[in-house]
Amino acid sequence: MALYQILADFKRPSSEKELTESFSRLAPHFIYGGYINVRDVYRVYICTVEFYFHDEKERANPIKDFIVYHRNRPEKGIVVPYFPLMTLHAHVSGFDITFENEEQGYRASALIREYSVFDVNNNRFLELKKNNRDDRSTYLYDYLNGFSLAGDSGVRWVDEERFPRKSLLQGRRCRVCAYWETGNPQEPYRKIDGVPDDRPWSFKLNDDICLPTD
Repeated sequence: MALYQILADFKRPSSEKELTESFSRLAPHFIYGGYINVRDVYRVYICTVEFYFHDEKERANPIKDFIVYHRNRPEKGIVVPYFPLMTLHAHVSGFDITFENEEQGYRASALIREYSVFDVNNNRFLELKKNNRDDRSTYLYDYLNGFSLAGDSGVRWVDEERFPRKSLLQGRRCRVCAYWETGNPQEPYRKIDGVPDDRPWSFKLNDDICLPTD
């Protein structure tokens, strides 16, 4: 099934436990299910994906993730529109593939935390930081950039299942601190420096990218 349809079918879970299970099912589709084609020059393969989720609606048991960049900040009078499904969102930590839902009132995204870049013209992977991978998310700007203001940007997701699949390494997200809710409407949340957010929403490829053969 295409990644777009999989994300379109995503439903808000009833608990963090259920959400973690949903992310574990989504992760292989990002890592083994295709790549980002950049104007037929580069293919960006995701090696590590980190998920983010934040409830905007008032609920009995909301799931909050205050590190999410694209969200409302009522205390500051900031309300941002919902992105269309599978929007590529560039920010100071790298690139997200978003799957927000206005009707269900949540923001959700998959951060490309680690990646490999295939050079189409030279038919080889670029030699990046380590084992042809780079975990410096913002360096992806070197390849995933130059969006056209006059039509198609030439950047698109290509569904392409890769086999064999192996189990992904699951753990907590990189450099994400825990937050606590203060109860103060003027400052509703505060970061706890030095205390990591322990939700296991990171999934890492534990082997080399396996490209399909002709």
